[in-house]
Amino acid sequence: MNGRLRNVLPSSTGRRAKAATVGALALAASLCLTVAPAHAEGGGFGSSGGLMGSAEGAYDPSPGPDPMDDPQKRADFLSTCGDKCTITNGTFVSDATEGTPERVSEFHDTCAATGSFSYKEEETNGNGLVITMGLKVPAVKGVEVLPKIDYSQVHTQTTGITDTVNQDQPYTIYWLDKVPMTQTLRGNWSYEGDSVKGLAARDFPDVEADVTYTAFRKQSRPMTEEEKVSRCGNASPS
Repeated sequence: MNGRLRNVLPSSTGRRAKAATVGALALAASLCLTVAPAHAEGGGFGSSGGLMGSAEGAYDPSPGPDPMDDPQKRADFLSTCGDKCTITNGTFVSDATEGTPERVSEFHDTCAATGSFSYKEEETNGNGLVITMGLKVPAVKGVEVLPKIDYSQVHTQTTGITDTVNQDQPYTIYWLDKVPMTQTLRGNWSYEGDSVKGLAARDFPDVEADVTYTAFRKQSRPMTEEEKVSRCGNASPS
């Protein structure tokens, strides 16, 4: 045996194995960069950002447009959110348009003495409560929407369900009408979210809807001379 040392050079097989190892590590790193942002923050309503790659194929973290910025898509969503939406505040931005009055009390005669009478609304949709609502967007206009309403913040022209009518003029007939009133309400709609659908809670400001509610109105007219006789028993009307 001689004492010569040999230089041991890597074989071609060793070089191929090393290259494969480096390539696998690079691929794993690439996959981690691509998969880590699994969904956009907030989730549910979606956007074109986050999950879409750039022109080079890398992950683009910039958020995309909110689909709820589209008035039609927002209206379509709000028209079906039902009691998961609550109108938390609002301002009427149009004059009231009156519908056909409905008399809801008997006629009350005031002869020589004055007085008063009360009427209690027994129906579910009572005085001041919203009875119908439709969004002011052409494609869904006229479709009834049914959100909840925070009446401590949204005030119609009348409140309560009992009205007292003061009979303060003699020889006058009094009664009470219920009048449907329609106005445009601009307010904030608060969506509570839906865990089943993966939709986060959020607010929709400045939503406009045509709102119809009921108002009570005191009505009266003077008696004719004949009515003073027939209704009050005056033999000689003055």
